[in-house]
Amino acid sequence: MSTTSHNIANANTEGFSRQEVRTETGVTLSEGDYALGTGVEIQSIKRSHDELVEKKLNTSITSHKFNEERSLQLGHVEEIFNEINSDGMNKIMNRFFNSFRELSNQPENETIRHVVKENAKIVTGDFHRIQSNLDDVRGSINKKISLSVSEINSLTTTIAKLNKEISVQEVSGSMANDLRDQRDRALRTLTEFFPINTYTDAKGQFVVSVEGVGSLVAGGISQDLSVGSSVKNGETSADKGDANIYFASRPGVPVSGKITSGTLGAQLRTRNEEIVGLEKQLDELAHGLVLATNSIHRRGFANHPVPVDAEGNPIPNAAAKKVTGINFFKEPLDLKRAAEYISISDDIEADVNNIAAALEANKPGDNRIALAVSKLQHEKVLGGGTTTFEEQYLKSVGNIGLQSGKSKIDEEQSHGILAQAKSFKERLAGVSLDEEAANMVRYQNAYEASAKVIRASDEMFKAVLGLLP
Repeated sequence: MSTTSHNIANANTEGFSRQEVRTETGVTLSEGDYALGTGVEIQSIKRSHDELVEKKLNTSITSHKFNEERSLQLGHVEEIFNEINSDGMNKIMNRFFNSFRELSNQPENETIRHVVKENAKIVTGDFHRIQSNLDDVRGSINKKISLSVSEINSLTTTIAKLNKEISVQEVSGSMANDLRDQRDRALRTLTEFFPINTYTDAKGQFVVSVEGVGSLVAGGISQDLSVGSSVKNGETSADKGDANIYFASRPGVPVSGKITSGTLGAQLRTRNEEIVGLEKQLDELAHGLVLATNSIHRRGFANHPVPVDAEGNPIPNAAAKKVTGINFFKEPLDLKRAAEYISISDDIEADVNNIAAALEANKPGDNRIALAVSKLQHEKVLGGGTTTFEEQYLKSVGNIGLQSGKSKIDEEQSHGILAQAKSFKERLAGVSLDEEAANMVRYQNAYEASAKVIRASDEMFKAVLGLLP
């Protein structure tokens, strides 16, 4: 009756496993030629639990949390490149090259030069925006990793404490059913972060280990994780440090690369693959744009008069202002973090007439430099001469779209598998109020039958005692 009452009271308690009283017949007594039973004894109070079902549930949780977190993080990255409601990088770069095309039609038009300069600023600004947003997503992931490690350490400490309490309670032969349920709940929360294995070793200690990483809990002892930066001494400020995971006892050996599933696996993969890959492609795009544009622009002449010699040949060095060899974008620009540092040169910033449209000095109608820059739009200047600026950008954006779409499909599938695993678990260990009510009726009938036996025995003894003088 007490066990049934306990089951009913915890029918809505998350993670509670139905308990069942297991009985066995009492010791048989010999009376002459007869063997008389002595009733029933309680053998144990067991909880409904299946290790295979529990493992399947934990595996399903890990897989679903990986897909859920990956879909979330890739969604954040995808939003950065969303061009549906705003002008994205592709349209902005096309406008930049088109403005040079317009300048080639009117090489002496100062207004168009201002348009070229402003479009160039918009291009550099969008590079900065994308890089800044990628840094924000990266920073958010690093912060989540730090918070996750703190929660993981709290869970492993709790599991180690429960291991001790379970050992103390079961040393006398009783079952710590409620404590085991609490430990299972902690393990299910822990398995959200990464895949885990649990087993009892030769010494009888309950061990929790992370697949491919190592043990976190062994009996009553837990091993904490810690978070450190990936930036090493001597690296430049351009190397922005990422949060890496270590064992607190071994701070020099990162284990982040071995975590491939759960929420931590999704965060690490998105940061280390998609975000790093996008940054490299974005840097290549910015670096290639600067070098290709400048290599053409330096050959041209600014819109300034150039003195000539007696034979009418231009003397650039005699000009009052710098008229050739002018960079359109600022150099030098390293490939690493190029998208963050790309900007127009000081010469162009100071005077739009420094924008070169002519290949020769003192040729007002010369438009060959402006035309050559505009043609960069469709030339294969990236990837060793295999792709254009537009193809490089669309390839990057398209890949993120594909990965994001795939993660959403995987999330839906893993959600269905998780629901099925939870259903199996509920059927095995969940409390059925109808079943418990039926047990109550069964116990009541058994009690009434026992009471009738006792009453009949009492009446018989009274009758026998009444026969005595």
